[in-house]
Amino acid sequence: MSLLKKLGYDHDGRHAQQRKLVFVGDLIDRGPDSPGVLRAVKRLVDSGNAQCITGNHELNAVRDQADQNRSGEGWWYGREEAGYNSVVVDADEKARTFLPFLRSLPGAFEREDLRIIHACWHEPSVEKLRGASSVIDAFDEEEQALRPRLKTMGESLRTLWRERGLTSAILKNPAQKVDFFPELAAFDEANQMGNAVKVATSGMERAAGESFFASGKWRMVRRVPWWGEYDGPPVVIGHYWRRYFADPLPLAELRESDVFGSTPPEQPLGPKRRVMCIDYSVGLRFAERGGGAYSKNLMNRPDPRHGVEFNGCLAALRIPEWKLVFDDQRKPLRVEMQTPAT
Repeated sequence: MSLLKKLGYDHDGRHAQQRKLVFVGDLIDRGPDSPGVLRAVKRLVDSGNAQCITGNHELNAVRDQADQNRSGEGWWYGREEAGYNSVVVDADEKARTFLPFLRSLPGAFEREDLRIIHACWHEPSVEKLRGASSVIDAFDEEEQALRPRLKTMGESLRTLWRERGLTSAILKNPAQKVDFFPELAAFDEANQMGNAVKVATSGMERAAGESFFASGKWRMVRRVPWWGEYDGPPVVIGHYWRRYFADPLPLAELRESDVFGSTPPEQPLGPKRRVMCIDYSVGLRFAERGGGAYSKNLMNRPDPRHGVEFNGCLAALRIPEWKLVFDDQRKPLRVEMQTPAT
């Protein structure tokens, strides 16, 4: 709420200039009180003073797959999870309040001069969202259409999986190196790119060519910087855990986060500079507070001149000023967004 206050909003999301708040998703799974965040955002949305779109974390919550054991989701299933010490959700509040709210969130916002989506503005994928009754309905339809293909791929993959002696536990063990597995990469790529909602909420992914450990497991596909070919109105996204400082990092630390390369933190993405990611890795604060091995391999490197307490920060983009405002001591930054008219 400190950032909202800095932006001029009151406790109920009202602003003297009649501005509107828009949350870009991923409200949950990476902080000490995910239920509290949901309550706060729902209250602002219900008041009519804010809007919110679906991120991949909200989508996962609606899917409600306790058996997946995804990192950071323990709070949603009523279990404590080492390293992610969130308040655990109340089962009644989850069923009565949170699930209906999350199911109601749209997948994107658009107007003639601005688009907002969680991860990727891929026109064929967005078109499917436009015609859907809800994001989860669109997701289920895409999964049903993709299922026969994945079943065929999965049958041959399971044989190779057994031959290699792989298990889910091994894939989730950062200390046990898992070599690149082309067949698993092909399956993961098809699973991602074959579902329009996955593309919109978690981005485009292609085979990486080598394995890397990220977000709790060894991965065979990497994120694609889709903005390199984007040629539409300005787009605001989250999702990608952008680094605040663009100082070069060792390749081993960049891996999954290197979609930004050396792009400065205030610069829009792509050759036409029409895509702006405003996720500055605030989700890392859970690790920075707790210390340990995870916090030693952070994507950000703080500049002591700013006197910041944490590497990651929460940011808001003010439009039409195109100004980044942060929740800590970092100074606002001007974003040189390019529009088709400029």
